Amino acid sequence: MSKESHLVVYLPLVLCAGLLLGGGAARASAQDYVNSITFQNHSGEDAVVKLVGPVRWAVPVPNATDRTVHVPAGNYYIVTRYCNQPGNCTYTKGDPFTVVQTETQYSQILITLHKVPNGNYRTQPANEAEFDGN
Repeated sequence: MSKESHLVVYLPLVLCAGLLLGGGAARASAQDYVNSITFQNHSGEDAVVKLVGPVRWAVPVPNATDRTVHVPAGNYYIVTRYCNQPGNCTYTKGDPFTVVQTETQYSQILITLHKVPNGNYRTQPANEAEFDGN
């Protein structure tokens, strides 16, 4: 049985006075990005979410917890591993989604890791090789 995720994108989101795009020679760190993606795990299993896009992260999301990452604007997708016992894992890959940022708006995205009837974020089965390759 495939697990589906629920993607909630709030746009326009927050007016951000004084947000500077580009500029400066300093290298940006994860804390410098105002866009956020929150992974909310209600799947009944521990998960690791691999976020793939302009930045790549493996985000551990134990069951019944939330994890938030801050990311630059761009196109992303996720590959998720669900495991409660070593060697007994399932994998899913989500559809691409876009993180949007302008001078006055930024993205706050919530992806719920569990099956949601009529959810708005489709996933499909994946495998271990696809998860490990991202």
